[in-house]
Amino acid sequence: MAAVETTGTAQGTLAVKEKAKLRKVLGRLDLVLFTACAIVGLDSIAAAAQGGAQAITWLAISLVIFLIPYGMLVAELGAAFPVEGGPYEWARMSFGRAVGAVTAILYWLSNPLWVGGTLTAATIATLNSFVLTKPLSTTWEIVIGLVFIWVTTGIAIVAFRIGKWGPNIGTFVKIAVVGLFTALFIAFLAQHGRPHGTSAAGDFKPTLTGFLTVIGILVFMWVGFELSTGAAEEMRNPRRDVPAMIVRSGVIAAVLYALVIGGIVLVIPKSGLSSVGGFADAFSDVSATFHSHPLDYAFAALVILTLISSGAVWLEGADRTQAIAALDGAAPAWMGRFTSFGTPIAVNLSSGVVASAMCVIVFVATSGSLASFFSIMLALTISSTAVDYIFIFPALVILRRRYPNAQRPYRVPGGMAGAWAAMIISELFVVVTAITLLWPGAINNLFGQSYSIESSYSVSRPFFEWVTLGSMAAMIALGLVFWRLGERNRKAGLTGIPISVDPGD
Repeated sequence: MAAVETTGTAQGTLAVKEKAKLRKVLGRLDLVLFTACAIVGLDSIAAAAQGGAQAITWLAISLVIFLIPYGMLVAELGAAFPVEGGPYEWARMSFGRAVGAVTAILYWLSNPLWVGGTLTAATIATLNSFVLTKPLSTTWEIVIGLVFIWVTTGIAIVAFRIGKWGPNIGTFVKIAVVGLFTALFIAFLAQHGRPHGTSAAGDFKPTLTGFLTVIGILVFMWVGFELSTGAAEEMRNPRRDVPAMIVRSGVIAAVLYALVIGGIVLVIPKSGLSSVGGFADAFSDVSATFHSHPLDYAFAALVILTLISSGAVWLEGADRTQAIAALDGAAPAWMGRFTSFGTPIAVNLSSGVVASAMCVIVFVATSGSLASFFSIMLALTISSTAVDYIFIFPALVILRRRYPNAQRPYRVPGGMAGAWAAMIISELFVVVTAITLLWPGAINNLFGQSYSIESSYSVSRPFFEWVTLGSMAAMIALGLVFWRLGERNRKAGLTGIPISVDPGD
């Protein structure tokens, strides 16, 4: 193996000290389970199923024209540039630290917003459906939300050699939940047939309206292949394992999503489906024949465990990405502090604080309306997630040209034309997603279709845009402020990570 080439400034003293705490603890199986846990999220499945039978159609289409190109793109970047904080580093290597700083802040902050938003709402909806006899008050919703947030954050703080088992076990729990749901809905259909009002064969035909209804949710459901590269220097053999991890975790996600969305569409009439409680509603319907309180409690516990594992796995990956940005001088130096056992403790705790603040603020602002809370936070989470990928995906073609001799154990097939095709297709999906979530109805209006934000989100357009556009602007501004603050530490030699490229033998 040839020596690693480095470019840029000398490595900062803090970066050397903190990165020395990292330990190689992730094998191939860990990566597959970690990534499958990241991709499969039960909190947003019902929102996709609100697209009716077309949700299945567009799930299959997006698998072919988005998930596969996106997976190939990440496989090449992750194997060729296996550096801690992968998403930040790829954007920084391509566009510079300022863009890297904005990419890192969006990639990081979208996750505590998600944990304190839709995951919290889904947890409370599960309790309301299966455990409690009457809905929680706003105060108790906030209390339950804070407990959920800090349990999730606590798992992310544990040493990675132990903490990785949260997501790993979470994947098996998700498989068990989907397996139980699948068995029940098959038994339900065999005994009762399809309920009146569910989708017919003709409803599977794809339409523009159906596409715009579900595409943002589907993209959000599919992304996550690159998350483990936030811990690339904690992998035992990233060059070998990252491409294999993408194939295997992608298959797991595709099968689980198809089973759950298919079951919901077949069992629940579209008019009776709630985005926040839809999965719970579907389970209640299919388990009616076998109803028992112990089964309800067991299912509630399993679902909440899947929500905790989803939040923990994204915090583990995204928090590391933000911490590396800090060590590189694209954020305040204190955010780059790791524990002696390799956990980015400063960012972990910051995630818990941000998630808690959003939980309290939005619950109070929506007066405890769980549906409004869920829909607004889901839109904000998806849009902020989509925007940060806008700078990650072009790294494929930029880094091919900038570092043509870098060792690439896997390459997107088709030469530069294939790389451009994978990048453009992936980019188009996230751009459309961002538009449909930040400016709902904009694309509909272009095609002469009516759109009502009040009926879609149960809030007024001014309130929706104040939350989503205001939050997005604040996150981008914060990323630029962090970049300027980090510049002082770079000049002082405290931070800064040189770009490392292995040209192979």
